[in-house]
Amino acid sequence: MTAAARIPVFERTRMVVDRDCDILGHVNNLRWVRWVIELADAHASALGYPFETCHREGRVWVVSEQHLNYRRGAAPGEVLTEATWVSEFRGARSVRHSRWTGPDGEVCFEATTHWAFVSVERMRPTRIPRGMQDAFDILPPGGEAPGD
Repeated sequence: MTAAARIPVFERTRMVVDRDCDILGHVNNLRWVRWVIELADAHASALGYPFETCHREGRVWVVSEQHLNYRRGAAPGEVLTEATWVSEFRGARSVRHSRWTGPDGEVCFEATTHWAFVSVERMRPTRIPRGMQDAFDILPPGGEAPGD
């Protein structure tokens, strides 16, 4: 599998809609977690490594640990900027960071997710292929490239 153009920090926007929100009128906690996974897949897909392709090849990413930081609520109609980047690859593991920022520039939500690359057949860790590692730029946890 060959990777596409380099995308150190993958960004896109998302509008919060009513179905994303809970009874308190802001994005539901489970929705944030789902968005973390969707955003990681979108970044990997943009680099030529979508979940479906990895699965067909007998390997998938699974969440092994996740740290969530709820900074402020986001309400229906808000357009959020989503950003994600990788800070580490080691053996069968990866650390990815995700951040959602509101139109006011305030961070709404952040996540640090530890992923394990596993064999579908055995559900045991398997080394991340060198080509896949090379497709991703490794950035510090803050998301800025050195010198930015």
